[in-house]
Amino acid sequence: MKRLLVLLFAAVPALAQQVASTAHGIVVAHHGTVELFNAKTLAVVWESGGVLKPTQIVAGDDRVAVLDALSNEVRVVELGTGRGTTIQCGETPIDGVFHGRALYLLERDARALERIGADGAGASITIAADPSFLRAANGRLYVYARTAGVLQEITTTPFAVARSVSVAPFATDLELDGDNAYLVYPREAKIRVVALSTMTSAGETAVGAVPVALAFASSHTLAVADPSAKRVWMIEGAQSFRQAVLRGFFRGLLGLGIRPNRNSDFPTGVDRVLVRGNLLFAYDTSSETLYRVAKAKSTAVAKGLQPQSFAVTTDAVFVWDDAVRRLLRITH
Repeated sequence: MKRLLVLLFAAVPALAQQVASTAHGIVVAHHGTVELFNAKTLAVVWESGGVLKPTQIVAGDDRVAVLDALSNEVRVVELGTGRGTTIQCGETPIDGVFHGRALYLLERDARALERIGADGAGASITIAADPSFLRAANGRLYVYARTAGVLQEITTTPFAVARSVSVAPFATDLELDGDNAYLVYPREAKIRVVALSTMTSAGETAVGAVPVALAFASSHTLAVADPSAKRVWMIEGAQSFRQAVLRGFFRGLLGLGIRPNRNSDFPTGVDRVLVRGNLLFAYDTSSETLYRVAKAKSTAVAKGLQPQSFAVTTDAVFVWDDAVRRLLRITH
């Protein structure tokens, strides 16, 4: 099961639609089109050209980028006007982030991080093998290379790899809190921590049975999805976790549990966690069920949601119904 989960998370999604929430409304990419919907009325604000097979939407303050990892294309659209540009990029763009006025694309098979400026000018640097996650913190970018087992820090001026640290390969998630990088390892049932200030290992802790994903439930708490245990584990994060690392003291969650009274159980194996404001949600890909988590209790919000067909906000869940090509709103 652990090997299967790693393979599933390594795969590039090839779905017909993608949905993302932005400050301007809900963006849906489908059938070669990108649309912006009013979050309250669900009316179409604008419609723009898109890509053939949208595999991800990267949302910025004033633009979105729709990635097509199969055709090596990206469609950058202005949220205010709907004007867009389609750009050819390197092989297999799987992740991206807007930083300043530039878009940075993580290209897995090209082993590259590409920068596309607001004027369309591009630059590219080579990174470690099998780059899988791209994150931003403290004015810098961080790339985790899954097969190589390397976390790399990239500066934007100059655009270059500044520092690297070797960590274990085959992590299934990477999240940053500004001080630390947290990597999730299902096969070992561990979370490993890297201190960003020194780019050195800051320890590890055991978590559940098969942890696959995490999110920051608050500045001091990590929520970790464990589909094998059908549970979301709540563990000490940020400052309290770092202090424990400095003391050289780790508490395994399997059996002890750092915050056992806040762990949440589910009828199915949740493999994603999402935080929106003060609200925590969990999602099970196999049963296509979205849950809301409150005080160690879980409630099903919606079922039959394809993995990339919905977006969650603090007010509602927005679902794209591809059969009728309509956006639906579910209050949670």
